[in-house]
Amino acid sequence: MTGSDGSDTRRLKSVNQSFKIVDYLHESGGSTLSQTAEDLDMPLSTVHIYLSTLVETGYVVKCDNEYHSSFQFLRMGGEMRDRMALFQAAKPELDDLQEKTGEHTNATVEQNGYSVQLYKSHSPESIDDDAPLGDHLHLHSTATGKAILAQLAEETVSEIVAKRGLPALTDDTITDEGVLHEELETVRERGYSINRGEHFPGVSAVGTAIVSEPDDAVGAISISGPISRMDPDRIEDELAPELLNKKNIIELKIRQYE
Repeated sequence: MTGSDGSDTRRLKSVNQSFKIVDYLHESGGSTLSQTAEDLDMPLSTVHIYLSTLVETGYVVKCDNEYHSSFQFLRMGGEMRDRMALFQAAKPELDDLQEKTGEHTNATVEQNGYSVQLYKSHSPESIDDDAPLGDHLHLHSTATGKAILAQLAEETVSEIVAKRGLPALTDDTITDEGVLHEELETVRERGYSINRGEHFPGVSAVGTAIVSEPDDAVGAISISGPISRMDPDRIEDELAPELLNKKNIIELKIRQYE
């Protein structure tokens, strides 16, 4: 609650400003005090206080006259990921799947209406959108995202769509909610989802949800590669069966880590 003096509001604004500065430093690759103040349209003295405090906490480092995000975020994210049952169960299976198929394999989780890249096993023989670990992707445009959405109630899907929208990332991206719901029904019937150039031109993927309890997707896994190699016959005859086999193994293994 906000007090009559507005103190809670000021504290929340302070936290918001801190993360705004951290995001700016990350996106810019580092910046000087004056440049940060100018780009964020904030008083120089105020930015100096924020940056000095962030340096003291260790989440920002100062190199010469430039400020940069520190590796504290890498440590925190890495430790968080390594503790996840999904990551522990999926990593060796995705590495094996990558070797069998010669394509990239991926694991993602849903967070705040996005699909977050948790792990990727790279194949030297394949290519995809090369999303970095931790990247936040729109659920409706990726195979893992659609696999997760297919596990959710229609009302929940509509809430996510209302919050995040259905932006057209390529000419093939689904941008109509009715069409998306029809696609998700197909995913439920088939057991896996397909993305054909919907997130990145020329890249295809097949995905399936990892479920710990009925109707509860803890994440999803996928195989991704160039559309030229991910034709419908190969997906149906080879890739989807291999993926679904790994789904079963991972779901069984997750119980050991929970």
